[in-house]
Amino acid sequence: MRRWNWFLFGLLVLVFGAAFTYPLVATATDDIAFCTSCHVMGEQAQKHSVSYHREVATCSDCHTGSIVQKYADGARHLTANLTGSYPHPIQIRESSRNVVAGQCYECHAERSLHARQKQVKAQNCTECHRGHDPRSVILPGVDD
Repeated sequence: MRRWNWFLFGLLVLVFGAAFTYPLVATATDDIAFCTSCHVMGEQAQKHSVSYHREVATCSDCHTGSIVQKYADGARHLTANLTGSYPHPIQIRESSRNVVAGQCYECHAERSLHARQKQVKAQNCTECHRGHDPRSVILPGVDD
């Protein structure tokens, strides 16, 4: 019985510790400098720095859909950077591409003709627009 008490105590410490440190961790990891410091993201950081998104969005504003997804991706990114097992050049995963498209709709639904058209919602914004420069359109047959 004593072992269960220690287990429950440890679990409570872990839960409360995570709850109290979450705001600090979440704020620190929302900074673009944080994302580009340990990732091979120089090209993406440069494109973001000259786009109009630089004024209104951080990396996690576009690339994070939920807390669970943010921490799962963060753990995967940390492991890839520590082991050097990330792809060259960096490629967005399909699941992340869908998160980004969902975030596009969150901000652009009111201003974008495409986002207001219900049938287009099934399409992914990144099929036609480059992520860090949304004014850049991918031309089928030219940019393939």
